[in-house]
Amino acid sequence: MTNPSWIVLAWVVVALASAFKFWSITRPYRDKATVTSAQKVDEARKRLERRWRNDSMV
Repeated sequence: MTNPSWIVLAWVVVALASAFKFWSITRPYRDKATVTSAQKVDEARKRLERRWRNDSMV
């Protein structure tokens, strides 16, 4: 019979690989989220104003 510690080691490797994959997939979101909140508010306001102007022209 196999030693149970090998099974635990295998699960630890899988968990670490999954965490690394999740970290690499979410990197663009984290990079985008590093902008300060004041910049986010200003950018959102400008986007909304542009959309409102474009909608009012229709």
